[in-house]
Amino acid sequence: MSLLSRSGLGVAPVFLLALGCAVGDPGTSFSGGSLTFGDPTAANTQGDAGSATDTDDGDSATSVATGNDSADSADTAASADSGGTCTPSDEMCNGLDDDCDGEIDNGNPGGAEACNTGMPGVCSTGTSVCEAGAIACIADVAPSPELCDGLDNDCNGQADDGNPDAGGACNTGMPGVCADGTGSCAGGGLECIPDTAASNEVCDGLDNDCDGQVDDGNPGGGGGCSTGMPGICSSGTQQCTGGALSCQQNNAPVAEICANGLDDDCDGAIDDGCNNCAHDICLTGVALVNGCDPCVTSICAVDPFCCSTSWDGICVGEVGSVCGIVC
Repeated sequence: MSLLSRSGLGVAPVFLLALGCAVGDPGTSFSGGSLTFGDPTAANTQGDAGSATDTDDGDSATSVATGNDSADSADTAASADSGGTCTPSDEMCNGLDDDCDGEIDNGNPGGAEACNTGMPGVCSTGTSVCEAGAIACIADVAPSPELCDGLDNDCNGQADDGNPDAGGACNTGMPGVCADGTGSCAGGGLECIPDTAASNEVCDGLDNDCDGQVDDGNPGGGGGCSTGMPGICSSGTQQCTGGALSCQQNNAPVAEICANGLDDDCDGAIDDGCNNCAHDICLTGVALVNGCDPCVTSICAVDPFCCSTSWDGICVGEVGSVCGIVC
């Protein structure tokens, strides 16, 4: 008896069972009656030809045909589309290559703008620049030694500190002792400060009060003094002359006047030459010199003709009327 007849099955069922096992999916199970072929728990590790339930993962036609689910060129392109490709945009100061040109922060994005550095003085004004992915404010002017210009050149918070550019000799343009000066920084510029301030005038040949006049107002003068000369020339007054005080006589010498008890001609003798007239006062003649006799002095005071032109009869008569002398 043949195998087919001993199994109790017809030829057709056996053939269909074998055909089902031959064309079934590898790794899957097949049941027929009480028989089960294959491992129903085995995983599908060989790939498939793309069943109706297989989700499209972007495999190329080649991978579908081979049943290989590993990454291929189509998978790579899809991955790039999801974030791997650089999309150009305006460059920003952020440490990135926004415009996709291979350079980071090129073109100084966000820079070249006026800004304040936060520093004092001339260092406060700055220009923005993109550095290390961030905007920085760079001072337009660097600190330098202080100048007398009203600015804080060394950026220490103080303008013109240290009296810059000062100390040299200068001329103030003022008269007198105020002319010589020394330069000093004030108000952003150099000023010439007098070395000697104006003061009250003294008798020293200088313009102490800086008014353009030397020893004006007779400084130190005006007091009484003695000239050291005789007679009426002895009294004097202090006078500032040539930068020094001197005693100037109050009276100049004159012809001796008889009977006044003074040394009028400052020769050291009182009434010298009196009683020395050209002729007797009771006789007419030439004019008599005033002072040659006390009576002549008195007559000359009331009748100058007698002492300037001639001593006539009227003058002789005046000897009695003026002097009380009987001729």
